[in-house]
Amino acid sequence: MFHIFERSGLRFLQALLGEGFGLHREFWALQDVSFGVARGEVLGVIGRNGSGKSTLLQILAGTVSPSVGSVSRQGRIAALLELGAGFDPEETGRRNIEFTARLLGLSAEEFAARQAAVIEFAEIGEFIDQPVKTYSSGMVVRLAFAITAHVDADIVIVDEALAVGDAQFQFKCLSRLDQLLERGVTIILVSHDLQLIKAYCNRVIYLKRGVVQFDGDCETGCELYLRDTTPVIRSHLTEIQQARHDSMVFGNGLGRIQSVSFVGDGAEHGHFISGERISLDVSVQLFEPVRCPRLTLVLRDVRGYNLYAVNNSQLGLALVTGDNGLIRVRFSFVADLQDGDYALTLRLDDAISEKVQVLLDKQVGVISFRVESPEKRFDAVVNLHGSIEVLLP
Repeated sequence: MFHIFERSGLRFLQALLGEGFGLHREFWALQDVSFGVARGEVLGVIGRNGSGKSTLLQILAGTVSPSVGSVSRQGRIAALLELGAGFDPEETGRRNIEFTARLLGLSAEEFAARQAAVIEFAEIGEFIDQPVKTYSSGMVVRLAFAITAHVDADIVIVDEALAVGDAQFQFKCLSRLDQLLERGVTIILVSHDLQLIKAYCNRVIYLKRGVVQFDGDCETGCELYLRDTTPVIRSHLTEIQQARHDSMVFGNGLGRIQSVSFVGDGAEHGHFISGERISLDVSVQLFEPVRCPRLTLVLRDVRGYNLYAVNNSQLGLALVTGDNGLIRVRFSFVADLQDGDYALTLRLDDAISEKVQVLLDKQVGVISFRVESPEKRFDAVVNLHGSIEVLLP
């Protein structure tokens, strides 16, 4: 709970007079938040700005005490919170490494053993001996992440750190997170990058106005977050939405994806061979005229990561609407995929312009299928049909 003052002078008056004069109003950044995190688990935290994410992480890290309730922690915690928080801007990067490492509990011997690795990971070169106030934001986050990732912490807390810096360093950070996971380190990750959350987290907490809206699998949590943050044009057809009880319902009700089914070989059991072409028929019902109906197919793996997407607008095709508002489409793609389970998400919207789309209906994981490969033809998930040409020396 925080005290909010309408004018800065009121804070000074309250310090003199005490809290009994009603000079402030109370603001609860978090309410009734309760959860546990197991050793080796990767917990994602998502929510809009102001939802309480940073306050939650500060409480977990121990830099802020909860007004009510308690926090139980086991092991050493390394937290990368606000950009450059805890750094002395007047001191050099090297000195800040030492200060931070000692604050996190490393002995002088442990710090000496890790200093070179931290400096090498940060990749800021000769600037390591320059004051931190001369660093760019990217340099600051590289230094902060390097320290956090090399102090042998049991719990690592990262707040939007990977949103700063270039792509090469982000890949490097993710690789380091993989190494920490192999050692059984617990990671709590805050990010607006939902693909990152889906790819790395075992579980996600979705905060909304300081309240836990969802605590569970990443696919559902991220879709609920998208539903709440995507503008939807309301209509008088509210009874259509009320008639559907699935928690993964999206859209304004002007249209609905009625049916989805595989066709051809393997369709009956949803089982296909890698490299086989998959076709599926989709029926859509429009309840009111829609200017530019667009239907999008998204292929996702078991972690909810988007692997492929296609829609009629990309292919320059206009959907044909019957007199009864019925649209029928057949999607087809080559399943050049590695062994595993996959799911398809369908999205129906009114593509008014390149920047303005009105969501009519979205059905997440509406149909799933399995791919098997009798012989291994490629590594990773998707076959990009690369080639090798041997050149003469």
